[in-house]
Amino acid sequence: METATNNYPFLSGGGEMGELTRNFDWSKTSLGAPDQWPISLRTTLGIVLHSAFPMFLFWGNDLVCFYNDAFRPSLGVDGKHPALGKQGPEVWAEIWDFIGPMIQQVIRSGKPVFFEDQLVPFYRNGHIEDIYWTFSYSPAYDDTSQIKGVFVTCTETTKSVKGRQELEESQRQVLASFEQSPIGIAIISEDDLILKMANPFYGYLVGRKPEDIVGKPLLEAMPELVGQGFDDLMRSVMATGTPYIANEVAVDMVRNNQLETLYVDLTYQPQREANSGRISGVLVVVIDVTQQVQTRKKIEESEAKQRAIIAAVPAAMVLFVGRELVVEMPSQNFIDIIDRGPDVTGKPLRALMPELESQLFLDILDNVYTSGQPYNDFGTQVDIVQQDGSVTHNFFNLIYTPLFNADGQVYAILSIATDVTDVIKAKKALEEAKESLHGAIELAELAMWSLDIEKGTYWYSARFMNWLGLSEETKNLDEAYNPLPDAYRPMVVNAIAATIQPGSSGLYENEHPIINRLTGQERIIHVQGQVVYDESGKPVTLNGTAQDVTQHRQLQLALEQLVYQRTEELAVANATLAATNVELLDSNTEYASVNEDLEEANDLLKRSNENLQQFAYIASHDLQEPLRKIQQFGDLLRTRFAPSSSEELVYLERMQSAASRMSTLIRDLLNFSRISTQRDTSTAVSLTTVLQTVLADLELTIQDSGAQIKVDTLPTIYGDSIQLGQLFQNLLSNALKFHKPGIAPHIDVTTRLIETTELPSTIKPTRLANRYHRIDVVDNGVGFDEKYLDRIFQVFQRLHGKSEFAGTGIGLAICKKVATNHGGDITAISQLNQGSTFSVYLPAE
Repeated sequence: METATNNYPFLSGGGEMGELTRNFDWSKTSLGAPDQWPISLRTTLGIVLHSAFPMFLFWGNDLVCFYNDAFRPSLGVDGKHPALGKQGPEVWAEIWDFIGPMIQQVIRSGKPVFFEDQLVPFYRNGHIEDIYWTFSYSPAYDDTSQIKGVFVTCTETTKSVKGRQELEESQRQVLASFEQSPIGIAIISEDDLILKMANPFYGYLVGRKPEDIVGKPLLEAMPELVGQGFDDLMRSVMATGTPYIANEVAVDMVRNNQLETLYVDLTYQPQREANSGRISGVLVVVIDVTQQVQTRKKIEESEAKQRAIIAAVPAAMVLFVGRELVVEMPSQNFIDIIDRGPDVTGKPLRALMPELESQLFLDILDNVYTSGQPYNDFGTQVDIVQQDGSVTHNFFNLIYTPLFNADGQVYAILSIATDVTDVIKAKKALEEAKESLHGAIELAELAMWSLDIEKGTYWYSARFMNWLGLSEETKNLDEAYNPLPDAYRPMVVNAIAATIQPGSSGLYENEHPIINRLTGQERIIHVQGQVVYDESGKPVTLNGTAQDVTQHRQLQLALEQLVYQRTEELAVANATLAATNVELLDSNTEYASVNEDLEEANDLLKRSNENLQQFAYIASHDLQEPLRKIQQFGDLLRTRFAPSSSEELVYLERMQSAASRMSTLIRDLLNFSRISTQRDTSTAVSLTTVLQTVLADLELTIQDSGAQIKVDTLPTIYGDSIQLGQLFQNLLSNALKFHKPGIAPHIDVTTRLIETTELPSTIKPTRLANRYHRIDVVDNGVGFDEKYLDRIFQVFQRLHGKSEFAGTGIGLAICKKVATNHGGDITAISQLNQGSTFSVYLPAE
């Protein structure tokens, strides 16, 4: 509602931003009330508010922000709007390092600046987006002719730039599809007719290597074409948008240092940018028909092939005209996808594809037509009924762009649909492969690690952290090497340094002990890794696995000692036999007695050897069985993902290699194998003691964050103290990590005893009991949307980007596993920005 205080003529009209400007309390800004504003500001602001072109204004020493309705959509749905009246550095904080110096330069120098298709990422629609702009910054003068602000005219070109990028990519794909084809393919840009791409056969036809002509103007690369008119034909195709198709065209070309006359079937196809439809070049398709022209019979026999036209359409494009969405200008790709025959032009989409009624696409298109706002969606499933009655369920990237007439009214919608079914299916297959790989890693009881070569930091998986007694998953080099005994540390450091050196094989394998810094427990681990390189061949990371082989080595030592002992016994027996033989020679009368002693000694040795063989068989059978399973599961996974070239296959191959070497070692050591033991989970564990240990490990994090933690007296249960420590370690670490900026974490750990009938319906304990301990970990952090509740307990699932919060996405999956291992379960309740409560249920009996 306008009042006398905001009814200024220069602020009248202006749509939404005009109304916001009139109703804004300007007295609280450095500009003061509008009646105090200089005439120059009023005039400039009047131009901004009433312009249909996107405009923005920074004014005054505080660079107070103004903008119009045309600029408003660029701020997105959930972003900076409203930014009216705020100071420039506050509104554009994330890009002020880029635009701030330019603004100051314009103010100081009075010279405008201009950028075209400039990438300027900023926050909108709830996240940072990569946005391309064409904009200019010009000085804005006050009533004294002094520069008092910066006038911004701009237009967002994201769709145009990405459309051009998509076109270039589609052109590369077109060229790649004809890489080995006996058809000459080239792409020529509109600027100076520069050859952008050419396949090998095109190079063969023109008598040049593709790399010698790409990047050069057409007539510079092939000067003999001057005067033959082909350059004029190309310009005509680009000017009119009409393809040029001709058969048996005579072309004089220099080939093998001689001028030859070739005859070709020639097609010049205009290339349009996906979003703007602007013609940016010509697709040249050349078929050599020289032999056919010279031999007319061959021309007649292959006439159909000679007249073929190669058309490359990168996406299904169509124009929906009017509110009835009448189909106009459909591409062949669109016609093929909907499978309604060639006669689709002029028909309403609703009548043409009635199956869309139940899929919301017609409502979405109607909303685009009504609101004039574009719509983008990626990886959307579209169910299309085919002519034979079958239904396709493909996935598409959809772009609906409203088109406006001279009166600013929407008259049509440009639809661009790209079939990404293969990409979506490949992504799902990759996720399944990761799950399978994780299962294999868990089955093999492997730990994972990674060295960031540039930063000089190590990352450890939870199992590795447990072995080392660490509470943080990332360590610098000095800290990472501390768990190594002094005698082994130089060897490991030098071996890793040699692996990451340029020219090395990039493969790392080692075996050495490590010491848990908390318990002092020593383990022997077998470590393998491989360097990952960037596109320039520079080593980026060294990723690997580690296996606890302590029991293997102890068994090996025990076997060696047993063999040595039996060998000693055999030597003693042989010595006894030799002495007996001497005595037999000395006294025949004692022969019978000595013979009996010898037979008894032989029987004893035989029984000893039989016992040894029985021990070897039993140990080999019991140890070989889990190793055989690892190899079998590894073979199944490697067979399933044999076509893959991903890093997961490398890990499988490492695992198989390690298993194979261990199998060989066992066969060499009298076919003995290891005996797998399980952790004792029948020990009474005080959860209060466990939590005190966890809090001690997190002491520095708690101090740094200023967290307040209150803990009830927790019960004692039967279980594994290490696993339970991991559970509370992950829950408390998450509560500390996911806190709201500027607000200290507040965490309460409470417990109460509940009956089985009080268990929530979502809790499925793995062991039945009359009562359960419910332990709640409550925080005041950022929270999450409960629609993701099932997802957060899955492996590698994250609700936040790595740039927001660090982590691997497996902590809550470990909590879930520990809870189920102890016969219980875990769940959570939360709201965005309202904190979270994680509830662990453990059997009380």
